[in-house]
Amino acid sequence: MVILAGYKWLEVVPGRRGGRPTVKGTRITVDDILEALANGWSIEEISENYKIPVEAIHEALRYALETIRKVEVISIEATSR
Repeated sequence: MVILAGYKWLEVVPGRRGGRPTVKGTRITVDDILEALANGWSIEEISENYKIPVEAIHEALRYALETIRKVEVISIEATSR
């Protein structure tokens, strides 16, 4: 298991869900939570349907935000031939 510093509810277990971060003790990934939100589920519905605490959902959202902020966008100009 890989410890994610600053995250109480998330863990990375090699071989589980492709090594993506999951809610501790489950196979629910951060991207599962994001997909549910994108499909219109409320935080309460995610908590009830996946049997995970609301705090874990908030932490997954924070993880996603921090991950996105690390992405550097590089502009590539098109060249004509």
